[in-house]
Amino acid sequence: MPSDVRDRLRRRLWSELDRPKQPRRSHIRVPVVAATCVAAVLVAGSVVFAQNVSHAPDQMRAAMGVGSEPSPAEAQLDRCYAAALAVRAVPIRPQWKPVATSEVNGVTVTSARVAGKPLFCETTTTAVNVSDPDAVPANAGTTTTGVLFATANGTVAGVTDPRWRSFDLRVTVAPDNTVTAEPEVSDGLFVARLGVAVGPGVKVEAVHETAHTFGPIPPRLVRQENGS
Repeated sequence: MPSDVRDRLRRRLWSELDRPKQPRRSHIRVPVVAATCVAAVLVAGSVVFAQNVSHAPDQMRAAMGVGSEPSPAEAQLDRCYAAALAVRAVPIRPQWKPVATSEVNGVTVTSARVAGKPLFCETTTTAVNVSDPDAVPANAGTTTTGVLFATANGTVAGVTDPRWRSFDLRVTVAPDNTVTAEPEVSDGLFVARLGVAVGPGVKVEAVHETAHTFGPIPPRLVRQENGS
């Protein structure tokens, strides 16, 4: 073998021996990385789904089998319905449709329609009072504004004459003592908070241009006093 060829072969051999060994490539890394990516996609998808469900309308949530918390008015009506049902047969719960609800000093008053008829319910931590959905309103004079509900907590509620945009409710506590409040009106139903007990024999008037005296207020379907 010529000396120059032998020298080239020797140099190539030594260069190969001096080159550091390359680590063996693992064929397991690709599946592991792929599995990690799939898991990340699944987790991200779960987060997006949860976020979408939390913002979905009630109809969509129901269709997806996800429950929703009842509104404050619906929660109050659940309690009112149970109290009324304990007294007598009443329309089924789905026919109780809330109109408005408000709470003042621990007394919550909810107005509703039950099978299309007006109903009022007053609740505290210890008592429930419910108007009679079959009662006839005690009209104020010749108007169609009428009282259906009055309690010892000073709540007076009923239906409003559609011609009246607003009016005052006045209660005569004593010959020289009257209390007046402007009712809240929602969808033809009014609720007034007078802060004084309104019982049988108390004079109640609607003041609209002139005073109109209400007739005898119908008895409540459910009558509970605080602590009873």
